[in-house]
Amino acid sequence: MPAWLTLLIVFLLLMAEPALPLLGMLFPSQTALMASGVLAHHGALQLPSAVTMAVLGAPAGHVIGHLVGRRWGPRLVANLPAGVTGSPGYRAALHTVGACSARAVLLGRFNAVLRTLVPVLCGAVGVPWARFVGLSLLGSLLWAPGCVAVGTVAGGSWQKWGGSGVLAAGGAVLLLTSSLPMPLSYLRSRKTQANAPLITAG
Repeated sequence: MPAWLTLLIVFLLLMAEPALPLLGMLFPSQTALMASGVLAHHGALQLPSAVTMAVLGAPAGHVIGHLVGRRWGPRLVANLPAGVTGSPGYRAALHTVGACSARAVLLGRFNAVLRTLVPVLCGAVGVPWARFVGLSLLGSLLWAPGCVAVGTVAGGSWQKWGGSGVLAAGGAVLLLTSSLPMPLSYLRSRKTQANAPLITAG
């Protein structure tokens, strides 16, 4: 496959993931970034080009997702099952995005589900455009080059440590970075609910 086509595929995967609500969860953007790092180590791709496509594709998808949320957010919500929109978790997610948009955008970049939903929810609840773009750029600069770097290190260690060892280490790192924000957010919300004053009927 030509190098330009490989870079284009990586860019499109990054852009489509948050631009297509729910369906975007099926796109392996983080895996594509790591694969580009492996290819860069072996000379199939230029490392600056791989990093550039990563940094450009990630915020581009966030911008499109935000626009989708602003334009079709209510319609998308209307098509969701009542069990989802009526659940406490969904209402808490909307509140968190509206009240703590910075944390949602930055931490959401490191989780596959949140990467898809947060931009659309930010657009739906009206998170200011300039604030969202700035946070998205910051999160992209932290996440995308880091994934490429992990792939580059994995490519360099492949023959030394063996394929299974590299895959196991890489899988553990990805599991921790992608799953940690969700339990932390859950524990924080539980603590907030426990400390909230009880309202009783008079």
